[in-house]
Amino acid sequence: MQYKLSHLPLLKITLPLIAGIGCFNFLNIPLAYLLVFIFVLLFAVFLSHLNIRNPYSKKGNAILVYVFLFFVGGLMISNKKISNQATHFRNSKGQFAKGIISKPLEEKEKTYKTVVAVEQIIDSLNKMIPVSGNLLVYIQKDSTLANLSIGDEVLFHLKSKEVDGTKNPGQFDYKNYLQHKSIYQQQYLTKAEITLIQKHKTLWFKRISHSIGMYVQSILRKYIPKQENFALADGILLGHRADIDVELYNAFAYTGILHILSVSGLHVGIIYGMLVFLLSFIKDKNKKIKIAKFVFIVGFIWIFTFVTGFSAACVRAAILFSLMNFGKLSKEHVTNLNLLAGSALLQLLIDPNNLFDIGFQLSYLAMLGLFIFTKPIYALYYSNNKLIDSIWQLWSASIAAQLFTVPLSIYYFGNFPTYFLLANIFAIPLSAVILWLSVGLGMFSFIPFIANIIGWLDSLVISIFIQLTYFFSSLPLGKLYNLYISKVQLVILLIAILLLAFFVIQRKVKFVIACMSLFLVSIFISYAYNIRQVGKQELILYSVPKHFVLALNKNGQQFIYSKDSLPQKTIDYSIKNSHRIYRISDYQTILLKDSLNTKEVMSDKDVLLVQNKSFYFLKKDNTRKVFPSPLKVDYLVLSENCFLNIESVKANYEYKQLLISSDNDNYHIRIYRKLLDENGMKYLDLSEKSLVVEL
Repeated sequence: MQYKLSHLPLLKITLPLIAGIGCFNFLNIPLAYLLVFIFVLLFAVFLSHLNIRNPYSKKGNAILVYVFLFFVGGLMISNKKISNQATHFRNSKGQFAKGIISKPLEEKEKTYKTVVAVEQIIDSLNKMIPVSGNLLVYIQKDSTLANLSIGDEVLFHLKSKEVDGTKNPGQFDYKNYLQHKSIYQQQYLTKAEITLIQKHKTLWFKRISHSIGMYVQSILRKYIPKQENFALADGILLGHRADIDVELYNAFAYTGILHILSVSGLHVGIIYGMLVFLLSFIKDKNKKIKIAKFVFIVGFIWIFTFVTGFSAACVRAAILFSLMNFGKLSKEHVTNLNLLAGSALLQLLIDPNNLFDIGFQLSYLAMLGLFIFTKPIYALYYSNNKLIDSIWQLWSASIAAQLFTVPLSIYYFGNFPTYFLLANIFAIPLSAVILWLSVGLGMFSFIPFIANIIGWLDSLVISIFIQLTYFFSSLPLGKLYNLYISKVQLVILLIAILLLAFFVIQRKVKFVIACMSLFLVSIFISYAYNIRQVGKQELILYSVPKHFVLALNKNGQQFIYSKDSLPQKTIDYSIKNSHRIYRISDYQTILLKDSLNTKEVMSDKDVLLVQNKSFYFLKKDNTRKVFPSPLKVDYLVLSENCFLNIESVKANYEYKQLLISSDNDNYHIRIYRKLLDENGMKYLDLSEKSLVVEL
């Protein structure tokens, strides 16, 4: 296997563009400066190209082109930043706003979640101000609003706020995630604060796609018996997960086959493979037949992408397979890496924020692994037995895809499924059968007799799939949890795997030595980090709405203290994500009671002692207390919606840090912050950010 950069022109364009997007994501340079610099670079590239006389000047010109592409990538991502969007609605003041619903309503427990593309703001003088920008909206659940759909124009009371950032260590950065979706503001609306102005005003293409998807879903519901089986078919064909039972969803996650429930490159690949197989019986007698095959395959793939709602992963795969098919039609030498780079380039040109999408990263790294490592891994073993050979082919592809994605998966999710190879033996073939039966069910739904037979077969295969999934999920040690690697380790591991790829391509031992050396460095970093972290004792005040939560980390264990019992859902969302960072192997929840008196913690009414740190809680019943001399404490905590008297605090307490507890309601937190700011008093608001103290 040989790859030369001269044969990979799209890769040479894409790599510097990616580097520019990645670097400038962390920089904030005015667009005007960037534009001037890019025009200067373009002029330099032009002059350099005219003066190419020898290999050195040719290399110099190439370097200038790469630098130019680097800054073009920087310009693309900088243009997406809110600081460079003068017309964004948050820069204008207004009481009301008009906008278009751009996402289907997602039903929550008490609200409907959607995204509104804001187009106009109405100020206090009833003046219409043209604006732009997306707003994440939670609408009070009401039957009169349930029929709002994509493309509807709405008028609503504008009172948006910035999306909250991460509050606790290890917590998912929802703010950063939304920013890369060009969403910076969010808002809650009551049913009285939003009004439908015009039904189906625009976005007809997205609306039709969603409507067809809902129609296909209704066909699956009608012809596939059993709710559980319908939900799985709906997940595999359309990527809908809302109706899937929590136990079954967890079983899929545990066995490492959760990707099957997201419409992705795997699904498009199955569709593409089956179409190529079916059309292989028609011989390519002339160019017209070849063109007809190309149009049919590409058309079918894009119709599938359209029906499934143009999910990002599906669009990526559709672009890639379209390019591959075009290469075959034109009889050009097609290099898979070049096609992969071309697909990525197209997606980045559409939206450079795609680079920061986890799905984008995992998809392209998986495909990179497939293209580079599948054949070398498959060549390691040979069997005359067709069944064993087919299983080995499947395993070779699975291992190849995992090589690049494992470090990224551990970095983002902190776990690794140990049975993914065994699970994929049944998961991929069965999901392919389910996918094609579900597609066939949609195509023959107008003939009830045939549709009933296909629906019954589909349900039978799904039942077998579910039972096998439950079997593998019941096996011990099916998943490694609480794994952690730092950003530095992630980069080291990806470079190590890239060096392994260079060894596969060029067969030079030095790449293997460098690869193994980097792996050893990463292992040493993990070992040193674990030793250091387990030996540390830390006190953490978590940011948990409506609760005061204090945790003590000691010898790999965490003791979580709270005034009230914490729901498991709250622990999982706000606290448990930090355990892999702090190398916590076990935790225990303890209620803060007046009678609590241990070696580590002592609680007595308004006072809390944790080792050498002291806390005093200002509550409703003790804010008028007067001490003969100021009470000395490490932390003075405003809690339980107490009355705040600034003069009393100054006269009666001597503290190192003032804290606003997250057990206060939003109204009192706003009052505390206003009073403290007006009096120039420093504080930490636990409703916004946690506090970590090394003991």
